Amino acid sequence: MAIPARVEQVEDKVKRFYVFAPSSVYLELQKEAIKRGSDIWTLCGAVLADWLKAGCPDSFGSVGPVESADSDK
Repeated sequence: MAIPARVEQVEDKVKRFYVFAPSSVYLELQKEAIKRGSDIWTLCGAVLADWLKAGCPDSFGSVGPVESADSDK
């Protein structure tokens, strides 16, 4: 069996993969995806893509914790 040759153009296919997070984080991501008319997979992919484009910073530079819209209940 030979090592495959490199190709000139590689198709950038959309792939689904799994991450681990506390259930509370998963729930908040689902809620945010719904608010944005999206799904959790697409939202998380967009966030990860932007994080990579930003050079994988150690923090997001948030000014403080973001409270859920349900936190006042």
